[in-house]
Amino acid sequence: MINYYCDKMTTEKRYEILNSLPTYGPMYIPVSESGEPFYSEGFVVRFNKTDGTNWVANIQPGFTDFKQIIEFEHTHNLLVIACGKCYLINPNYTKPISVFGFGYSKIFNASNNRYVLQDDTGLTIIEPDGSHWNTVRISWDGIKVLHVENNMVTGFSFCPTNETEEWDSFTYDLDTRKLIGGSYYIYDKKKSWWKLW
Repeated sequence: MINYYCDKMTTEKRYEILNSLPTYGPMYIPVSESGEPFYSEGFVVRFNKTDGTNWVANIQPGFTDFKQIIEFEHTHNLLVIACGKCYLINPNYTKPISVFGFGYSKIFNASNNRYVLQDDTGLTIIEPDGSHWNTVRISWDGIKVLHVENNMVTGFSFCPTNETEEWDSFTYDLDTRKLIGGSYYIYDKKKSWWKLW
């Protein structure tokens, strides 16, 4: 279960997801990876600052339908997932701390207050302080039936060159960062065609 932590300093939530851009009030602020403004409607969120004021962000989306906001227990920062693209944001500031990814489709709880983000080729691990790191590439193009228990991630990765099955199983240990299986590295021990002679 994902923890939506409320700031102990105030009873007001640090954010509110809006259905659309507001038609009145202060102008929204576009938030993008490049810092350049964009003019289509993205993921619209009102952030509440610790001084009691607020601002509305129009956050540039990624390439999936996945939207969610994660609150951390020991930091004021928020992980904003805007249609598969991640923004680490402190509600007191209009510029994101970091921006990464573009095609995340799911998020899972893991051991030690970590989260696991899934895209089509690999995983991104979010640490309790909001920092993140990526696994090696696991799949050519597609991951499914992902299961996360404690520090182990298991699932299936798509293999377009496999003649017997389309999906290869894999296991990833979050503590040791070791991958077993996966379609991307399944042929590592086989000789390449140009080394056959």
